[in-house]
Amino acid sequence: MVSVIAHNIVSPLGMTSAENYSAVKAGNSALSLHEGKWDLPESFCASLFTDAQWHDIQQDGYTHFESLVIKSLSQTLPSCNVDLSSERTIFILSSTKANVELLADPHFFSSPEGELPGVAAKHIADHFGIKTSPIVVCNACISGVAALILAKRLLETGQYDDAIVCGADVQSAFIVSGFQSFKALSPDNCRPFDAERVGLNLGEAAATIVLSNRDSIQSSPWHLVSGGVRNDANHISGPSRTGEGSYRALLTLDAPESELAFINAHGTATLYNDEMESIALHRAGYHSVCINALKGYYGHTMGAAGILESIISMCAVDDNTILATRGLKNKGVSGDITLSNANNQTDRESFVKLLSGFGGCNGALWISRNKDHQNKKIASNNYTLTNHVVITPTSVTINGEPVVCEQTGKALLTELYKKYVSDYPKFYKMDVMTRLGFIASELLLQTEGSERFVPCEDRAVVLFNRTSSLIADKLHQESINDKHNFFPSPSVFVYTLPNIITGEIAIRNKYYGETSFYILERNDKKLIDEVLNASFLDSHTQSIIAGWVDCESEDVFSAEMYIVDNKTIK
Repeated sequence: MVSVIAHNIVSPLGMTSAENYSAVKAGNSALSLHEGKWDLPESFCASLFTDAQWHDIQQDGYTHFESLVIKSLSQTLPSCNVDLSSERTIFILSSTKANVELLADPHFFSSPEGELPGVAAKHIADHFGIKTSPIVVCNACISGVAALILAKRLLETGQYDDAIVCGADVQSAFIVSGFQSFKALSPDNCRPFDAERVGLNLGEAAATIVLSNRDSIQSSPWHLVSGGVRNDANHISGPSRTGEGSYRALLTLDAPESELAFINAHGTATLYNDEMESIALHRAGYHSVCINALKGYYGHTMGAAGILESIISMCAVDDNTILATRGLKNKGVSGDITLSNANNQTDRESFVKLLSGFGGCNGALWISRNKDHQNKKIASNNYTLTNHVVITPTSVTINGEPVVCEQTGKALLTELYKKYVSDYPKFYKMDVMTRLGFIASELLLQTEGSERFVPCEDRAVVLFNRTSSLIADKLHQESINDKHNFFPSPSVFVYTLPNIITGEIAIRNKYYGETSFYILERNDKKLIDEVLNASFLDSHTQSIIAGWVDCESEDVFSAEMYIVDNKTIK
């Protein structure tokens, strides 16, 4: 059974889980108006650490982001008996943008390594003496839930005994300006599910959950029962109007409404997200269980959200409490769901955490303290590789056979598009890395020869790289460097999330299965193999479009993608 053995939250509301829960239960919020912050031309409402709090958090020799993660881990690890140097302990970091604020450093372009999430994760792992290679989950807003699901799977496969899962993000001009370009931010405190909601607030925090699969370890009563990630195959920045992805993610849980204290929704207070969630929850049959959201206390903490909000929800159930949705006055969504703006009592012992994000990804996790919900015995898995595509700036091979091309670098990708696709003009809107992954997937699927563009939930898309979305990051940063020539673009900003590649592939092919993106310090074949094997623990997944898609510049890139089929050993 995968159990929670320790947790911590570091946020503007407090430095421990207990401090944070007490503040939320009392109705306190860390949201406030910021004017002139980072020389941004527009004011914004967000939950940010004070200078005094940063003084307490900051570690010599580490960035803001790394220091925040170290602070949370330092307050979590001493309370649990985990051997950090063991090959049976894995560190998983959930973040959307990690050290992205380094892009504003004028020295960055001579040494961009520090901005890479995998490098930051290795710095943190080395600080604590963690010997295994860390994994960064970069799956947009659902990263925290996706990280917990990955940890659960890796423990269930028997590859690891303990998993340290931390979610964190630090706000900066880079992130705020991007959301401003989408006109997605509320000028006041956000109002999830309210009829007068106008947008989200951003926040920064770190949250850590330590999980164990060891029977001998002293643990809390909490354990992860089930979880699922699904794509809505709709649009890279707009949710499905029918709630397709969240609905399907909820169905993977098999969580009875009668046993849930509440469902903690994403609840960003944007017009379309809250409406989508209400429809998905209605379709999944969750009519009478209370739905709440925590963004009115913290704002959207991005990579931390799924973990932070799960911890607060565990604390609430321990306290027999359903927390109020702060900012809600009048229901403003069409789905038949139950909402409350006041704290209520409960005697139930489990809850569901629900998230959705750019790239069409949606995640749901059922967490319970009811020991009757034992994890099912997991069959060991392996997989077989059926097709293989490799693209470099100067060559292309399909199943080992070279493809004749005249162009090189970025122009090579356009040549391949014109020769093998030609009917999908969205290609020209994509950044270079997404073009690379998209073209590799097209060559792969055309070689496979199966029927295309038919709705499908049994195929996942799971990709890895090292440089995250570095090229798109640089482009967005250049658009905001000069406050007198300030022009952030939503069409650029959206591609600063590397999981957009998986979303584009899902949309093109109508894949409603799992889509996940992971960042590693290097192309680690063993670690990739472990993640892919664990991905087959999703009972719906029968095949995966998988591989490495990395892009250092428009003319320096590599893609190695393949299709793997599930071969379960009973």
